[in-house]
Amino acid sequence: MAPLKTLILLLLVSVANASWRTDLEVILGRMTQAAYDTASHENLDHLLSLLKADGSFSDLKYGQDDSESFRTHGRRQSALLYHHLNGKDLTAEILTCFSFITYDAPPNTDGNWWGHVIGVPSMMWGGVVLAKDLLGSELLTDFLDRYWQNTQAGPVWNPEEVSGDMAGGNLGPRAMFGEVEGLLRGTHVDIHAQVQEALYVDLAERQPYDGNGLRPDGCLHQHNIGGDYNTNIGYLDHTLNNPYNGAYGKELLRYTSNLMSWYTGTELDFQDATIEGLFAAYLECQQWLFRGHTQEPTTCGRHMTDGTSITLYATRGAVRDTGYHLQKFGRHLEEVQAVLHRYDHVLPDPEFALSGNKYFFNSDLTVHQRREYMASVRVLSNRTSRPETWPPSQNGDGYFQGDGFMTILIDGEEYGKPKREVFLVYDWARVPGVTNLYTTDIPQYHTGAYWSGHFFNDAKFAGGVSDGEVGVTAMVCRRPYVALRSVKSWFFFDDVIVALGTGISLGVEDTTGESVITTLAQLAFEGSYVIGTSNGEEITADFGSNVENQPAFLHHRNIGYVFMNGNETLFTMADSRVHGEDAIDIFSAWLDHGSTPEDATHSYVVLPSFDLEQTRLFAANPHVKVISQGRDLHAVCHEPSKTIGFAFLTDGELTPSTCGDAAEVSLLVDTPCLALVSVSSESADAAELSVTLADPQQMYDVIRVRVTYGGRAAERDVQMPPPPKRGSSVTEAFLV
Repeated sequence: MAPLKTLILLLLVSVANASWRTDLEVILGRMTQAAYDTASHENLDHLLSLLKADGSFSDLKYGQDDSESFRTHGRRQSALLYHHLNGKDLTAEILTCFSFITYDAPPNTDGNWWGHVIGVPSMMWGGVVLAKDLLGSELLTDFLDRYWQNTQAGPVWNPEEVSGDMAGGNLGPRAMFGEVEGLLRGTHVDIHAQVQEALYVDLAERQPYDGNGLRPDGCLHQHNIGGDYNTNIGYLDHTLNNPYNGAYGKELLRYTSNLMSWYTGTELDFQDATIEGLFAAYLECQQWLFRGHTQEPTTCGRHMTDGTSITLYATRGAVRDTGYHLQKFGRHLEEVQAVLHRYDHVLPDPEFALSGNKYFFNSDLTVHQRREYMASVRVLSNRTSRPETWPPSQNGDGYFQGDGFMTILIDGEEYGKPKREVFLVYDWARVPGVTNLYTTDIPQYHTGAYWSGHFFNDAKFAGGVSDGEVGVTAMVCRRPYVALRSVKSWFFFDDVIVALGTGISLGVEDTTGESVITTLAQLAFEGSYVIGTSNGEEITADFGSNVENQPAFLHHRNIGYVFMNGNETLFTMADSRVHGEDAIDIFSAWLDHGSTPEDATHSYVVLPSFDLEQTRLFAANPHVKVISQGRDLHAVCHEPSKTIGFAFLTDGELTPSTCGDAAEVSLLVDTPCLALVSVSSESADAAELSVTLADPQQMYDVIRVRVTYGGRAAERDVQMPPPPKRGSSVTEAFLV
């Protein structure tokens, strides 16, 4: 922390020492209320039937199942306190439980440090807070000594361990548990000062590529963030790039916001910079990453396939819990209210809806929000690495996850129900939006080893352009160890999304017998789907497989797909896959490019929140037009908005083209870039065009642009954002 900030903090602490007695009652009361709010409501009769005379529970195997029995014991202690505070005298049972776990329970043999300093305290803190007036000083002190100080992994709050390298998902809970210990022991002033400094560093003083914290793209990044492996010291230093990791980011937000709510308005209130940093992370990033109760999946980290319904629970902790805590601050109330409304209403009221387009240029992630739907696509450059994958058990099959994973969410149940998400039985060689060589043996790879090159894309050209409402994302696919080559682009307009692919090529020497595919969908099956054929007929299908050559459209779950090339081969499949005792129904659809494609292409339109009739009408009369689908230029016109999106793979020019009822437009650029051009206003002899540019390679300072409209031209140099904002978009008005 800077010297001036240190002096200010010390001054705050000295003032607090003079008046803490008044504030301490407020803080302890808020902490106690928070403990009560999180206490288990487990059935009391069931609890008492398991409780033994020595204070242990008969069904728990203390010391034999890592931290699980200790965690369960802590949760049950909070349940006993909950029932005690609601009129049932359980003093004897509570004291016996605490005495057993403090003095008689065998050692916790968990080999994972997390279980000792986060896992167990996360279940025990609420119970001990609620029991603080029952335990007596000796039992309370001995309990804290065992589970907060003398753990196998060291103290829960150890300021010597807190550094810029600790993920916020570890720092957040440890900070809160440390403050709990300080408030119970009466040492909270010193611990609070340490926690403030640690959180300030984590949220406000991270360097642009320093691992965790707030990034220049306005998003909270947690747990393994990378820079450019070409400029770092080899692959070993290139870590994973996760905007708001669905587990670690959630933990930082909900624990830290809960902790901050205890101190708000007291002499020990947190520094404004720290609080505002948390607001920035929550309001400017997290609001883009969910629909209803479902989190954008590529931001969920390595926990996607571990059975915890991470896309649902990540959002619960981040949006619901953090939102409620932030309301206690009394700041940004309108924004927080809107976010919480969108969490509770998958189709929000118009005044609370989020509508816009955002590209996170530190993460290569585009998110497109409308009241009726949410869409996203995750790409990969040589600056970033794919979403967290830790073989063999934690999302170990996520090999293709960063190659254009496209998400469409309408009802928020596209990935299934809690504990029965489709990711438990996913075919990870059919990732929506991705073009890949199909395989039944997903490659496993480890970061920190020589084959960790599998994490990356050797191409610099990967990025997005956004004017705040619509956008274009594009990626050149040049993955190490992967022979398949392609260029992909996605055009996000108000009501539709256009996906283009060119240069899809795989040599004969690299064939495996399987096909190169582009996946359209893999999500929870709703019961039936419809394929429109080239001769105007329709096929309604349920379980089973279908193949259709030259399809016109596909419709399932209020999502339409319209095929623009006219030469596609569409495969669809609805099947039931078993996980444990559960059967999970999944619908999959993909295009087959053959086993040895050479410069193959795809061109399809995604119609989110379109019913079957709307999909039929669009297929018969589409209001988007693919202007260019070449090796060097992808360009698409959205006729209703008179907007053209561009992906220039090289410097070049779009020849004059019409878009809707506007005059002919052309655009010339002197560097590879992404662009949007729309007609803002026009008269008989003049027009104003909005031109938005972004440099997906994040290497150019200036782009020379000439835009022509109706034969009239305007030309200028457009200054691109310098570091650390490289990769973000610039919008300028051109009068022609």
